[in-house]
Amino acid sequence: MKKFALFPATMFCLVLMSTPLWAHHGEANYDTEKTVSVKGTVTQFEFVNPHVQITMAVKNEKGETETWTSEARSPAMLSRYGDWNRNTIKVGDVITCYGHRTKNGTFFLRLQKIVKADGKELPNL
Repeated sequence: MKKFALFPATMFCLVLMSTPLWAHHGEANYDTEKTVSVKGTVTQFEFVNPHVQITMAVKNEKGETETWTSEARSPAMLSRYGDWNRNTIKVGDVITCYGHRTKNGTFFLRLQKIVKADGKELPNL
């Protein structure tokens, strides 16, 4: 009888201890209250796991160039539910990225969507 009581207790402890493993990284470091837009020229497009990343050269109000990076979902997820593949964006394309900026003010966005120069929207599902 003690063996039967020990098994559920052990399973409960294992589940409780493994809960943090279920979490990926959250959005705590992003300002999710505001969506910002950044328009620039793509300098790098990485359609790789764990997240697609787009790096752009963006001119600020002073005419200086800033390097911005946008992080999207995984390539598999974007391919499955959106109009994405490794040729969707090319170096030299002018795009506008919409997303949540980091709270610490770095030039980094958690991507919500992209609008290409021709007006086509690419959602970050």
